[in-house]
Amino acid sequence: MLRILYLINHAGKGGTERYIYSLARKLNRSEAEIYFVCHEDGPLADGMREMGIPVYKLEMKSRFDLKAARKLAGLCKKLKIDLIHTQFLREYYVALLSRLFGSRVCIVNTCHMLHTAHPADRILNKLLPFGNTRTIAVSHAAERILVRQGMRSEDISVIHNGVDVDYFAENSPSTIREELGISKDSLVAVSIARFSPEKGHSFFIRSVARLFETKKELFSAKKITFLLVGDGETLEDCKRLAAELGVSGHIIFAGYRSDVRNILKGSDIYICHSQYEALGISILEALACSLPVITTDAGGTGEIVNERSQCGIKVNYGDVDGMADAMKQLFESAQLREQYGRNGLETVKREFSIDSMVSKTREIYRNCVYSPASRCKP
Repeated sequence: MLRILYLINHAGKGGTERYIYSLARKLNRSEAEIYFVCHEDGPLADGMREMGIPVYKLEMKSRFDLKAARKLAGLCKKLKIDLIHTQFLREYYVALLSRLFGSRVCIVNTCHMLHTAHPADRILNKLLPFGNTRTIAVSHAAERILVRQGMRSEDISVIHNGVDVDYFAENSPSTIREELGISKDSLVAVSIARFSPEKGHSFFIRSVARLFETKKELFSAKKITFLLVGDGETLEDCKRLAAELGVSGHIIFAGYRSDVRNILKGSDIYICHSQYEALGISILEALACSLPVITTDAGGTGEIVNERSQCGIKVNYGDVDGMADAMKQLFESAQLREQYGRNGLETVKREFSIDSMVSKTREIYRNCVYSPASRCKP
């Protein structure tokens, strides 16, 4: 079996961490020996331990931390690692630099984000030795960003994120309404996202205020609740903004929660309000729960919600009127919610299953280790 080491700086609780957890859960012991290394402990490390996966700590102060690279090389030699799978540039460069200290492992890096590269990154992408490496982009949007950053398209494989459709589609009762005091006849629009500037919570709250301002009759005719799940640096600012705009009574800030399925099963609409989104695992999880989706056209989201899939509505990021109108459409039409929900479940089954993601990623691993001349092409 392959011996695979997953390397990440912070073992947190976002979409990237769910991606690593899904791969490890599917591959561990059945097809690979999995090891996990992080700088900062967190929920993902706890999840790995629960699966019986060995967890190691490695301080990585920067992407050019030679001390970390030397220690990583030693650990890989001790554990007889075949392949390191990284997720962000810090650990990717540390893994590459470990080769200076005798490491001969293959390296796979997944691009989960859309961001503007530093000019130095473009130079490094052209100069660093990338033999026996492969980059996975979680969307075609991410692939285009990588090419603009100087990477060769032939060194990139697009593998869309996947979710466990059977788990999310299971007919399990939700307890979230009872727990949070939301009435059974209320319409619930939910978002699950870290509170940080690029996630666009302030844009969403302003859109709720615009909807309340222009369609008060909608709120009189229906009970409507907006449920924002997550924590982070902008949470308190968003609470203040909701109070200033007079919509605090319609918004529940639920904080961080791990019971994603329970939350989605108790909701009626899912909203992604991000400024940047490489793909959006939370969108896929919502669709697997048969929820209609409203999303910003924020990169890879258009590869999920589009004319072909007919599972939701796209709006331009920052278009407060457009977001308010999209919410109005779905609040007013149970038929449209049901139609989008059915289409969304079929879309995830067809294009974004976890089994497909794992199968394609496993093929990358095998090609890297057993067919290095192929440059890890699938």
